[in-house]
Order: sequence, then structure tokens, then C-alpha cells
Amino acid sequence: MDVTKIKSFYKNKKVFITGHSGFKGIWLSFILKFLGANVLGYSYKLKKNDKFIFFKKTKRNFKSKFGDILNYDYLKKNIKDFKPHIVFHFAAQSLVIESQKNPKKTFETNVIGTNNIIDICLSTKSIKSLIIATSDKCYKNNSKKIKFNESSELGGDEPYSISKSLCEHLIKIYQTNSVKKIKFGISSVRAGNVIGGGDFNNRLVPDIINSTKKKKILIRNPKHIRPWQYIIDVCHAYLLIPIYHYKNYKKYSGPYNIGPNRKNFISVQKLTKKLSDKISIKFKIKIKKQFFKEKKFLFLNSSKIRKLMNWKPLLDIEETLKETAEWYKFFFNKKNIIKKTLDQIKFYYYQ
Repeated sequence: MDVTKIKSFYKNKKVFITGHSGFKGIWLSFILKFLGANVLGYSYKLKKNDKFIFFKKTKRNFKSKFGDILNYDYLKKNIKDFKPHIVFHFAAQSLVIESQKNPKKTFETNVIGTNNIIDICLSTKSIKSLIIATSDKCYKNNSKKIKFNESSELGGDEPYSISKSLCEHLIKIYQTNSVKKIKFGISSVRAGNVIGGGDFNNRLVPDIINSTKKKKILIRNPKHIRPWQYIIDVCHAYLLIPIYHYKNYKKYSGPYNIGPNRKNFISVQKLTKKLSDKISIKFKIKIKKQFFKEKKFLFLNSSKIRKLMNWKPLLDIEETLKETAEWYKFFFNKKNIIKKTLDQIKFYYYQ
């Protein structure tokens, strides 16, 4: 879709984002600001030594409210007062290994938090579109080389994947049982292995970046294959869905897989080597003993959103890693990361 048309749609739209201090949330906030939207973010209160480094460096650029999505009354007050047209729900416990260390918090945040958002949106007349980020790990995965589509069986065998599967069931229950109440589009977006600048959490790319001084990287499951994809490609897919909700919310509601082209499905070890080349550092790669459950293969079929909304990823794995490496170089050289972020957004939309 032409960027002029996207700008025309989002100009002055009121957009509420939960989890706007996280990796996806802050990139979406920057893109929406570029598109001319009026954005209010809602995130958990920042802590001194947390991983929200990108947000802390740029938070003055955004309107923010800080609270727990489990605090129903405070969350409801902020949504009601803002009167958003569009809601993106990103707030979650988003780490697979952390979920296995703390399953109780994972289920509370991911499932009850999602229920709170849906319930509040049902009584908010201004809302026309609700996008809920679940995960590509919501499917029942037997580690076979099959591509999951939106009709594939949901499931999981560890807390993170189960919590995201439960979120999908929850959305479906609302769509089935509250059909007369829902006067807006509601869609889940299933994406994962999203990479780009600004991620400082306990995931592969941040681990590589944080190991540059040691020139040694410990990786789990080097042969596991994942659908690596660029952060702006993913955010752009998310941003297309509300446009179609406005056209016909009943027709375009439902789940959407967001995945890259086939060439971006590469192993953990291969991605590590490619990124090390981009940042011009040769790492000694060592295998870390694995104590947690993670599936060997994960393949997505994204033909639904490609056909219905004419979406396709623009950056291949080489370009994705190039943009990612450049962002981190700016950050560690203490250059202007706000300008770099906006430059990468402009490059994406005007290339």
C-alpha cells in the first residue's frame, strides 16, 4: 500500500498501545508518529536495571502512562479517557525461557491481561480496531518441517506457547459469544523471531551484540531453524490490519500469520555468523547446554495477509541484518539513535 494512503488513514487517528516501552511497541510508536497518528502508550513502570534501554533513551518523544495491565480499573480509566480509535495490545511476558522460570506471572500477564483489554474495549464506543499480538509459537508444534497456517491446531508444551494459545482461544470465545457486542475489528497477529535495532532483552541478537567485547558468544540450539524477520516489516503488517477493519470489520477480523520469505528461514548458528560479519567481529561460537524446552523447527504460512491485504516483507535476511547492525553501531558510538530510527523508517517506506 502506498505510504501516502497509509499516512492519510493514520493522520490524527488516536492509537493506544500497551507495552509501548518494549521492542515492538516502541518501533510501532515511532512509525505511527511518522504517519501522523496521536499515540498514547501504556506500559509497566520502568525499573532501574531493566532491559527497556531503547525506550529510556527516547521516552520524551512519546505520551506515556505507566501501570500494570492486570490493574483493570487503572487500565480502563486510561483507555476511556483517551477514547482511542485503534488499540494495539503488545504488553506481555514475551520470553520463552523466562516463562519456564516464572509460569504463574506468564499466565497472569498474558491471559488475564489480554482478557482485560478485550473486556474494556467492548465497552469503549470510540474503538474501531483491536490488534492483539500473540505469537507464532501458539501452534501445536511437533518439530516437523510443516508450515503452520491460521487454521492449524493450537497448542503448546511449555508456559509461553500455552499462554499464547490460550489467548487465541480467548479471542475466539469473545468473537463467538459476544458477536452482538463487538462493533469493531479484532485480530490476533502471530509473529516471532523479530529482529532489528533497539532490542536489549534476552534473545539471540541482543546476546550477540552484548558479546562484542568478549568476542565470544554462547548459543543454545545452533541447528534450530527460525523465521527471522525485520521489525519494520512486521510493524507494517500490523498497521495494515486496522485499515481493513475500517473497511469491513466482520470480513477482516480473525488471526493473521506474519512471517518472512523462505530465504529468511535459517538456523541460529547461521544467523549468528551472518550478523557477526555485518558488525565486523569474528566470534568464537560456543554451545550452551540447554535446560529449557524449545522447538527445533518453526515455519509459518503467511499467504492469508499477503492475499487479503497485499502485504509482503520487503527486506531479505542480509538487508535485515545490515539495518540491525547499523542501528547498534549508532547506539554504541553514542550517535543520535532517534534520527537513525526515523531514517530507517523513511528508508523502508520510500525505498
